[in-house]
Amino acid sequence: MNKHYITWEEIQNWSNMIAEKISADCADISQMTLVAVSRGGLVPAQLIAYKLNIRDIRVMKLISYDSENKRGETKDISTDRLFDGDDVYFIDDLADSGETVRYLRKRFPQSRQCTLITKECCNENPDLTAVTLPGDAWLVFPWDE
Repeated sequence: MNKHYITWEEIQNWSNMIAEKISADCADISQMTLVAVSRGGLVPAQLIAYKLNIRDIRVMKLISYDSENKRGETKDISTDRLFDGDDVYFIDDLADSGETVRYLRKRFPQSRQCTLITKECCNENPDLTAVTLPGDAWLVFPWDE
């Protein structure tokens, strides 16, 4: 499988794009809840929070890949449930199969799903995304190296 290496500059640019889209989408930024989908959404959520001047970032701990990067069932291992309600924006790095987006929409139907990258092969697209990339490459993020 081909590998596509993502740069820190791309992460910064795409995070800024998502921040701008959230700002246009949300009626009152001061009342929104920003939730990072751990682990891939942690860095983008931090960058977005700085851009929007949000200090309260929640974390949703989902696992769907094993230690050998094989997709399995999406499991929630979170203990924090303080992100139910309106104006909740989940931030993740990537939507490839769309399974995480589907899972979050089912659990939190009023929330908005945001990813830096959506692959063309994604079966369930997020509400907000910065860029769409071909689905045939394995993406390597700067924090993966």
